[in-house]
Amino acid sequence: MPLLNPLRRQLFAHALTVTAATLLTAPPAFAQGEAYPSRPVSLVVPYGPGGVVDITARTLAEGLSKLWGQSVVVENRPGAAGAIGGSTVAKAKGDGYTLFYTDDGVLVSMPHFNSNIPYKTLSDLKPVSTSGTYPYIVLANSNAGFKSLEDLIKNAKANPGAINFATNGIGSTHHLAWERFQQQAKIKLNHVPYKSASPALQDVMAGHIPVMTVSIGTIVPVLTDSRVVPIANLGPKRAPLLPDVPTAKELGYERFGALGWLAVLAPGSTPDAIVEKISKDVAAVVATDQFRQDMTRRGVEPESMSPADLAKRLRSEYEQNGADIARMEIKPN
Repeated sequence: MPLLNPLRRQLFAHALTVTAATLLTAPPAFAQGEAYPSRPVSLVVPYGPGGVVDITARTLAEGLSKLWGQSVVVENRPGAAGAIGGSTVAKAKGDGYTLFYTDDGVLVSMPHFNSNIPYKTLSDLKPVSTSGTYPYIVLANSNAGFKSLEDLIKNAKANPGAINFATNGIGSTHHLAWERFQQQAKIKLNHVPYKSASPALQDVMAGHIPVMTVSIGTIVPVLTDSRVVPIANLGPKRAPLLPDVPTAKELGYERFGALGWLAVLAPGSTPDAIVEKISKDVAAVVATDQFRQDMTRRGVEPESMSPADLAKRLRSEYEQNGADIARMEIKPN
């Protein structure tokens, strides 16, 4: 499996960097009775700038900064299909000053594709809260010849393995959806994973990649761009921003489904009191008109969850995806 060695090297190099930085700059332990937060908080995003995770992280960080009176700084740590960002947080001090903001794929499907992750998702990361859900959209280059999902299927059957599709990483929720779709439609496509959505979108717009899945929030700025055409919605219902785009389920491909969700997590050693405090404050920001309006404009449905409810969702989807991947014998590219 060619993916594993590069990932191992990438994660090892990152671990050395994080360890060195921690030894030099580690803050003092959270003091008993100290008001939280009393200094800036890092919100680690496992992708580069521009995608829905990065965009919504910055909106949440702004709201928390106002609420706390402390800076909340978004740190982009892309690489290894999200494992670089996850590792950064899993190995951080559990004092509430380093948090993880990610989509569900990094948590519930990517770990099953990568046995070299240097942390355990269900124990080394502690659920805090969600901030929203959103559908993924199948977006094609206008010159690729795919004006509908059926066009894509017809072309793929005529040219097995010849059509590339892009995602923002191996093991992402929508990568897994593509694998399920290929089995249901009895077609063979070629996966091209990117570190984040923005460069993949640029390549689809330029015609280098014919089709991709992308969160609706990422493509809001290009919805009227003639270079691309949305051909299917992977969510459970049609999106208000794309009311004329049918869901894959409507088209008879119910296994081609992917509803993303965004979540805040903390290092596994973080005290429950701090986790509860952050969760309640995230919920307060999510409930504000400013946050909700901004999310709605991006196609994201605001949502907050208690740590306990998020933990249940995380474990349930983690175990279900693991079972599906094993049953379908999906291997890393």
